[in-house]
Amino acid sequence: MIFHSPLFAVFLVVTLGLFWALSARRRAREVLLLVASYAFYASWHPYYLGLIVFSTLLDHVCGRRIAASDDPGTRRRWLLLSLTGNIGVLAFFKCYDFFIESSRVVLQAVGFDVPLETLGLVIPVGISFYTFQTLSYTLDIYRRQLAPARSLLDFALFVAFFPQLVAGPIVRAVEFLPQLELAPRFDRQRLHDGLWRMSLGLAKKVLLADQLGYLLVDPVWAQPELYGTWPRVVALYAFTFQIYCDFSGYSDIAIGVARLFGFDLPENFHAPLRARCVREFWRRWHTTLSYWVRDYIYFPLGGSRGTPLRVSFNLMVTMLLLGLWHGASVLWLLYGLVHGVAVAGERLATRGRGPDLDSRGTKALAGWLVTFHFTVGMLVLVRAITVEALGEFTGPVGPTGSVPVIGMWILAAAAVTHFAPDRWGAACARTWQRLPTLAVSALVGALAGLLALVMVGETPYIYFQF
Repeated sequence: MIFHSPLFAVFLVVTLGLFWALSARRRAREVLLLVASYAFYASWHPYYLGLIVFSTLLDHVCGRRIAASDDPGTRRRWLLLSLTGNIGVLAFFKCYDFFIESSRVVLQAVGFDVPLETLGLVIPVGISFYTFQTLSYTLDIYRRQLAPARSLLDFALFVAFFPQLVAGPIVRAVEFLPQLELAPRFDRQRLHDGLWRMSLGLAKKVLLADQLGYLLVDPVWAQPELYGTWPRVVALYAFTFQIYCDFSGYSDIAIGVARLFGFDLPENFHAPLRARCVREFWRRWHTTLSYWVRDYIYFPLGGSRGTPLRVSFNLMVTMLLLGLWHGASVLWLLYGLVHGVAVAGERLATRGRGPDLDSRGTKALAGWLVTFHFTVGMLVLVRAITVEALGEFTGPVGPTGSVPVIGMWILAAAAVTHFAPDRWGAACARTWQRLPTLAVSALVGALAGLLALVMVGETPYIYFQF
C-alpha cells in the first residue's frame, strides 16, 4: 500500500473518519491507530510484522528496566540487550547475504572453494527507520533524558505510527510521546495545512520523480551501451532530482497525513541541493537521520573533541556507518567513505569552523557548484546498485542516443521548484490556507485526477529499500 495508490486513499479516509469519531476516547483512538498501522505494514510483508512487535516488546521492557534501576551495571546490561537485539536483527537482514558473498569471494581468491550459500533475504520495508526509533528510545532513557512510555500501547504506537513507519522522518520518543498526552485538535488551518503538504508531496512523487525515472533515468540505466556521454550525464542529473523529489515527497506526505490526525512530525529536508559544502548538505538532506547519527554515533565517539586526526576518525566512522545504514554493499560503503573523506577534508581545510553560510557572490557560487556536482557524481553509486551495473554505466559509450524533450522539461521544472526562493513556496502555502475549504477540496480532487492520468504505475518509493 503506497501513498499514491487508490487503496491508500480509501484506507486514509476510513481511518480518519473512525479516528475523529473516537477523538474523545484516548485509548480507543490509540488502539485504532495501532491496528491501522499494523494493517498498513502488513500490506507489504505480513510475516515481517513480527519484527516490529519484537522490537516493540524488547525495548518496552528494556526501557522500563533501565529507568527502574540505579545500578550502573544493571542499566548497562539492559541497554546492551536492547542494542544487541535491535542491531542484530537489522544486521542479519541487511548484512548477512553481503557477508556471505564477500567471504566466498575472499576465500576463492586465496584458493578455497567453500560452499557458502546466501539466503536471498528480502529486507523488511522500513526496518532501518523503526529500528533507529526504538534504539533512540532506550538510549535516551539510559541517558536520563526521557521517561519510559506510560503504557505499552503508547510505545507501540510510537514505533508503528503508519505515516512515517516505512520511510521516515525518523521520529524520537521525546517528540512523539508527549503528543499522545494531548487531546487531538482538528481545525480548518490544520486541515488545509495537511492537505497542502500531501498535495505537494504527491506532485513531487508522481509529476516529477516518477516521470524523471520513466523518461530519463531508467531507460539509460537499463541499456547504457545504447547511449552516448550526454544522455548518461542527463540521466545522472535526472536521478539526483528524482531521488530528492521521491524521498522529500514521501516526507511531505507523511507530515501532511500526520497533521490530519493531529500529530506534528519533524521536517526532513531543507533544499539540500542548495548546499555550499558537504557538511551543509548533510544538515539539509534527511536531517532526522543526520541528527540521529550525530547524537548517537558521532558525539559518543568524541565528536569534535580531540586532535584533528581523532576528529577526522570520528567523522569517517560516522559516515561509513551512515553508508552501511543505507545498504550492505561495496558501493554503499564506498559512498560513505568518500563522503567521510569530503567532510573530514572540509573540516581540516577550515580548521574546524562550520560552513560559511553567510558568504555571497563568487565564493558562495563556487562552493555550491563544487558541492552540487560532488553530490550528483556520488549518486552514481546509489543508482548503480551493483558493481557490474556501475561498470556498464561508466563503460564505453554507444550511439548518441536521444533523450525525450518532455523529459528535459520535467527536469527543468524539478530544478526550478527546488531552487526557487523560499518566499515563493511560503506565498503559495499562505494562499492555500486562505482559500475556502470547498475550493481546497476541489483543487485536491483536480490533482488526484491529474495524477491518475500521468501515473506510470504503482512505483514504490526509493527509500523503501532502506
